[in-house]
Amino acid sequence: MFFSILLSLFSIISSSFAQFMHNELPIGPSFGLIGQNATYDYVIVGAGTAGAALAYRLAADGRCSVAVIEAGSLYELDSGNTTVVPGLATEAQETLANKNQPYTRGKWLGGSSARNLMVYQRPTIGTLQKWADDVGDQSWTWNSTLKYYKASSTFTPPAPGDTSVFGEGPVQVSFPKYASPITSWQLKAQLEAGDPPRAGGFESGSLLGHAYMPSSIDQKTATRSSSQTGYLDLALRTTQLTVYTRTLAKKLIFSTNKTATGVQVENNGVTFTINAGKEIIISAGSFQSAQLLMVSGIGPEETLTKLSIPVIKNLPGVGKNLQDNPLFGISYAVNTETSVTYSNDPVKMAEAVAEYNKNRSGFLSSASADSFSFIKLVDMPDLNISSRAKEDLAWVPAYWPDAQIAPTTYYIGRSFRVPPPDQKNYAAFIGSITAPSSRGSVSIRSSDMADKPLIDPQWMTNTTDQELAVAAIRRMRQILSTNVMKEIASYGEAFPGANVTSSADLLNIVRMQTGTFYHACCTNQMGKADDDMAVVDSKSRVYGVHNLRVADISAFPFLPPGQPQATVYMLAEKIAHDILHSGDASNESKVAALSKC
Repeated sequence: MFFSILLSLFSIISSSFAQFMHNELPIGPSFGLIGQNATYDYVIVGAGTAGAALAYRLAADGRCSVAVIEAGSLYELDSGNTTVVPGLATEAQETLANKNQPYTRGKWLGGSSARNLMVYQRPTIGTLQKWADDVGDQSWTWNSTLKYYKASSTFTPPAPGDTSVFGEGPVQVSFPKYASPITSWQLKAQLEAGDPPRAGGFESGSLLGHAYMPSSIDQKTATRSSSQTGYLDLALRTTQLTVYTRTLAKKLIFSTNKTATGVQVENNGVTFTINAGKEIIISAGSFQSAQLLMVSGIGPEETLTKLSIPVIKNLPGVGKNLQDNPLFGISYAVNTETSVTYSNDPVKMAEAVAEYNKNRSGFLSSASADSFSFIKLVDMPDLNISSRAKEDLAWVPAYWPDAQIAPTTYYIGRSFRVPPPDQKNYAAFIGSITAPSSRGSVSIRSSDMADKPLIDPQWMTNTTDQELAVAAIRRMRQILSTNVMKEIASYGEAFPGANVTSSADLLNIVRMQTGTFYHACCTNQMGKADDDMAVVDSKSRVYGVHNLRVADISAFPFLPPGQPQATVYMLAEKIAHDILHSGDASNESKVAALSKC
């Protein structure tokens, strides 16, 4: 089963899971009146992973009025296609056979937390120390941010797990009730290949090694736990939060002294204004957050002038520094159950559906990747990483893996969107670079938010990334060739095939195949005031204007190793705390201090 169909399958299934939990969906006075101008203390643009969390925390404080604007609606009610996945795609990627890669995002309440692979993992202690150092604010260290990680999540263990590193937050985290047979074989194979297990899991500040990975799943019901089901539903039940659905933010409105005062929005052809008495917080994701800034006059002056957009503030870093995890892999046929088993057998799939509906267990109670391995390819002499690449990666600290590998239960061929060649059961190793050197960008084609942004991730343009990708495939092959894996994968490698051996040929495979984990970040980079490419300060306040923040994955200073979902929640919790406890604002020369309601 090819990747995009599998991802869609699990997204649809896990989205529908939430319906079982809702006795009634939130409707009524919590939703804003369309076409009527209104004023709130805080206005949040985007009810996604970060935006929904921010909305709940600010509204729960009880002192201020809060509204959140969302272009989509409830994912339990909206149909699929571009209603909820806005049909974004990259520009043609020269180094990847000129492919235009689809780039799906969640256009609904909950954003991409309602359609991701649900993997829950935190970065390393050293990663957050680097974050703190890069932005000049030690409140971003591991010890300082751990309380925000805990505030966002509750862990329910069906198996041994360290509950002390979690709290009692809105997002439910657990291990799925079903573990793929492939995973147990792969973990044993990695031991044979010399990769150590990560006994404490990936939530306590260390990553190198392999382990089962928890997911944002409600253990009691085997349903997806998103920022909607966690934060937003709670806000609509317990606070005075106002939500505007199917409402597109068109432009930010500024006063003559560069103070953000409102958001011009559109719903079904009706244009009106939602004003902010105190602050506007943009949480529209890596693409739309940068796009909204630019169409509103904040961004690279050359880009704005070319499109006749009046320049409010020349910030050259808006839309730049795009980082992402490119994705590639190898496939092999196995003599055990995989997702292909179910896609090939309607009867077996029907049995799986019945089991899930009755017991919330079985194949459909899990996502497709339930374990990960974080490795450091540059420390493996037999992979022959060049001295030039090692020099290029000198910035990567010892604690930071440069690649991740995961077993999956579907087929990967020349792309992630091709079906298996026959009726065998297939599995794959997928790999990704976790210290990418390639940098891309997002820009605008017009001054209209309804026009799709220009997304140019520049995957694999850096030769070090290319070398790491080839080395990662060689490492996958070493694992596949272990005695353990030979017991279930006696057919050998199905794609690209054992006859493809040279680095040049393997790189060509990567170029044809590369997809993404959909972790685009850093397009509104957090940084110090003297960094020309910084867009926001360490409190997520936009430089050069007043009463405007960007608080989502686009504000990351860099892409942390692994899966960013937990860190997006952490950032939202931290920025909400900063807003509610403001008064000691830093960077006073560039950013206005904020008072409480």
